[in-house]
Amino acid sequence: MKFKKVKRKTITVSLLLFFSMSLFALNQEEVASSGFSTLNWIILIVFLLGTTVIGELVKNKDKGLDAFFKGGQNLPWWAVSLSLIATKTSVATFIAVPAFVFSLNGDLTYLQMTIGFALGNILFVYVLLKEYYDENIYSPYDFIQKRLGIKISQLSRTFFMVGATMSQGVRLLGTALVLSVITGQSTVVCILIIAAFAVVWSYIGGITTVVWTDAIQFMIFIFGACFALFYAVGDIPGGFGEMMVIADEKAKLVLLDLSLDPHKTYTLWVGVLGCTFFEFGSNAVDQVVTQRALCCKNLKEARKAVAFSVIGVATTWIMAFVGIGLVAYYDINPLSELLSNSIAQEPDRIFPYYVVNELPNGISGLIIAAMFAAGISTLDSALTALSQTSVMGIGTLVFPKLKTMDENKVVKISKMAIIIWGVILAVLAYGFSYFQDGGLLALGFKVPGYAYGALIGIAFLALMRKGKFIGVLSGAFIAILVIAWMHYEGISFFWWFPVGAVVVMAVTLLHWNIAGKNKKLNLQKGDA
Repeated sequence: MKFKKVKRKTITVSLLLFFSMSLFALNQEEVASSGFSTLNWIILIVFLLGTTVIGELVKNKDKGLDAFFKGGQNLPWWAVSLSLIATKTSVATFIAVPAFVFSLNGDLTYLQMTIGFALGNILFVYVLLKEYYDENIYSPYDFIQKRLGIKISQLSRTFFMVGATMSQGVRLLGTALVLSVITGQSTVVCILIIAAFAVVWSYIGGITTVVWTDAIQFMIFIFGACFALFYAVGDIPGGFGEMMVIADEKAKLVLLDLSLDPHKTYTLWVGVLGCTFFEFGSNAVDQVVTQRALCCKNLKEARKAVAFSVIGVATTWIMAFVGIGLVAYYDINPLSELLSNSIAQEPDRIFPYYVVNELPNGISGLIIAAMFAAGISTLDSALTALSQTSVMGIGTLVFPKLKTMDENKVVKISKMAIIIWGVILAVLAYGFSYFQDGGLLALGFKVPGYAYGALIGIAFLALMRKGKFIGVLSGAFIAILVIAWMHYEGISFFWWFPVGAVVVMAVTLLHWNIAGKNKKLNLQKGDA
């Protein structure tokens, strides 16, 4: 019976993949991928089918909420760590970082952000991770609920859902752009196809499937990135030395920026302070990431998983130098005027275009397939996190019966929520396709900035066990206004995260102290 279920699911997904890819293969444009051969199509289809089957085979066979959302807390730390890296890098990093370096004013200053990415992981390991394991929670919002009450936890869940849907919408758009480059299909069609696959993968299994498929995709991604870099270097007369000379002539090798100007996006101070808060928030209050850290057997394993994931910054460095390689390669082999204009409008297309048109058949198919799989895998983890938060968090408040309902029924409701969130993400991704002026790299950081700064502040307040709903709500409202002003003034979006957190904490603690003094005065009057 179990085999028949697996077989039916696999056949359904197989037919969907085959029909979709065959339809795309029949309608390609010159700006897309005249070089994507039949062999590459076969590899792409087989790879996605194989990943789907693996996802079915490795899923947690136990039933219930703990198995679906936490993997039974029985996943090895190294697999969780690779999944953490894959989630944070995703397709956005692999296409947006080379695009940033390749763009007209691009250079290596973005690499300063990796300092904060590393520090944010370490901060999470020693500040909140132990607290999460001690409380035996499903999400950081459960932790906030235990420390600060249900109203503040629901407010934090709302902030998460807003921030996560915005950021994941950008990631869905990034994966769709890759598919668009290959097939020549419109962005909206590509968004719908990828969202459909993400929903299907989420249905196959919970977080266990997500973690294992992420680990596989990450290893293939690293291989693809390194191969693309070495191939680009090898195809340049003079090799690595000539590549660096061309990059230097185009001012692409600038690494450090010590400017104190808060309007500059990538400076050393932004990397050390702004990015540290951003990464800490991604680990500590973003359920898409935190959910993985809660899947380990114990605190010791979780700390190893999060700490080891720091090596993920190496991926960013590799992709930055892939961008340098693209600069040199297309300086020697200029793009046509049509392609040059197209990529100038959407620079995030440059790396997938290079992979499809310049790399050998087979290798390019494998790398593109890995891009799809990683992008979809990131999305299905987001769908799982959003489903858990909306059903088990806000859902239990609106429908109290969920608390006493049979767990298998709750899992079914959670799967329905996955479909709804898939539709929402698809709509958002389509909307973001009209707002790419700064590229996907900037857009991916900007959209969650309004919500995650407040979330980080609330998490610190929960750690301190201080805060009342009115104070937190007022602080969050003021923080959003301050961030909106910073956005209008063009202040670097990485500063939004620490500023938002500080504003929420300052207003809440001020309210806490005033409320405490008033309470003492009332008690004294009562005694008198």
